[in-house]
Amino acid sequence: MKKFKSYILVAMMGLSVTSCEDFLTLMPLNEVVLENFYTNEADVESVLRSAYAALESSDCLVRMSAWGEMRSDNIVDGTDNSSNGDDDLVRFINENINYQNSLTTYLCFYKAINYANTVLYYAPEVHAKDPNYHGSELAAHQAEAISIRCLSYWYLIRAFKDVPYTTRPSIDDTEDFFIGQSSFDSILNCLITDLEKIKDWAPVHYSSDLTKKANTARFTRAGINAMLADMYLWKGDWDKCIACCNYITESKKEDYKKIKADKGLNCDIEPDQYNKYPLILETFGSDNCGNAYNAIFGQGNSFESIFELPFDSKKSNPFISSYYNSSSSTTGKLKASDKITRGAGADDLFAKKDVRFYQNIASDNSPGIVKYVYSDVKYNLKDGSAQTSVGTKRGDNAAEPNWIVYRYTDVLLMQAEALTMQARDLKDQGGAAADVNALLQKAFDIVDAINMRATCYPRYGAETRLTYIPNNDPDVMEEMVFDERRRELMFEGKRWFDLVRQALRNGNADNVSEAVKDKTDNSNSSVISVKFSNLNGLFLPINKDEIDINPNLKQNAVYTDNEHIKKAK
Repeated sequence: MKKFKSYILVAMMGLSVTSCEDFLTLMPLNEVVLENFYTNEADVESVLRSAYAALESSDCLVRMSAWGEMRSDNIVDGTDNSSNGDDDLVRFINENINYQNSLTTYLCFYKAINYANTVLYYAPEVHAKDPNYHGSELAAHQAEAISIRCLSYWYLIRAFKDVPYTTRPSIDDTEDFFIGQSSFDSILNCLITDLEKIKDWAPVHYSSDLTKKANTARFTRAGINAMLADMYLWKGDWDKCIACCNYITESKKEDYKKIKADKGLNCDIEPDQYNKYPLILETFGSDNCGNAYNAIFGQGNSFESIFELPFDSKKSNPFISSYYNSSSSTTGKLKASDKITRGAGADDLFAKKDVRFYQNIASDNSPGIVKYVYSDVKYNLKDGSAQTSVGTKRGDNAAEPNWIVYRYTDVLLMQAEALTMQARDLKDQGGAAADVNALLQKAFDIVDAINMRATCYPRYGAETRLTYIPNNDPDVMEEMVFDERRRELMFEGKRWFDLVRQALRNGNADNVSEAVKDKTDNSNSSVISVKFSNLNGLFLPINKDEIDINPNLKQNAVYTDNEHIKKAK
């Protein structure tokens, strides 16, 4: 009799699923007998929900942030983590990482992968047994399972580069799953092939009511296209990246028409104000900023969301305590780098009237991270001064913030980056300056649209607008795109991956070394310099426990030097 391996799979109840919202509330069981379980569509949806639940686990969320953000120039060590038993976190933030650091374990993502593989293995059998389980429903579930598997591997290869890759479920104790690593490129190609195959199998929406969280808490066609756009950007296929981004923009424009028809003057989405891109207004009905933040990070499941992991008071997101203390005005385990400044200086990342500074960081004098921590905000920066009103912190009994994996402005900035790279390639090939500048202008229009929203243009005045004169220089535009991504997506698990993608494209990690050089003390600077002299230093070591269990794994060569490991302890 086959049973799920308890340390890998925790199957879900075979409850009757009557709506998309019910799907999101299924609860887990510890063990399920396979022969008796897979009989109808509800059984498939139960284990599919388990795959989503695995991504929502604390272990996965911590790693989504740690792998994508904590090594970057955005974050430094917060309150006294050492006294709280968080030595591994401190070392991780300070780029003092070895293969014994607990944040280099990755089993949580393989749990999600195994759930997804199990759905893909058994769902066709259920389709053959259950006459009410139609082919279109089977295809939609396969699309979701493949998307979850691809997202899990996408985090793994961006963090570790080469990892074990399998599409078979672990359902039989006699099978050997001690497999070696596949290369970053080979896995990326497999992920793209899988997503291209199923991108039209997923629903456009799960509910005609666009406010329902199922539309953003489950993979839709837009979510799959967002992941594909991300992958194509890393692969360097600019045309396909842009095509995926255009699909999402067109779908958002269609959604906007429906919402506008329903809400009329109460619709707070305005494409005409932002270079024809449908974005939520930051100010709506007054001089106060915060409307877009409240929709995206406060209420959640917003118009601009594409895929996010949902939380509520019954299942909490672990980032409240990490980012900012919910009961006092102190930093959490993490805080913003003091190099992130606002004003009018050349080195200031945020303009003086860019409201995102205060939506990311508590104040000019406090480096506490407040994105996600505030359930609602209200600022008035029209006179250029500090905020006149702040937000409401989420309390212990309040709904916890959803963790956003992809949202619309992220996708738009992927497109801006791809357009900039197209311009660079065209220039390198001797293309006409007018054609190069036309691509750069398209990229700028995207950056400008997002920046206009953040600086509340035109309500706060024309001086807040970005300026760009096409000058046949893709390097200038690339810097603008990456700065805007940093401002817009700060503390959302994106910055480190952005730096790594840029380094791999450049063929050296000079940009990374420059970004993180001020994060650590001088005693560790030489170790960091040596590590980033090799591009493999951008990736994490395989954890010692994994190496001990699986003899087929090979350690990242950067972390095999005993002296380096000694220094990192």
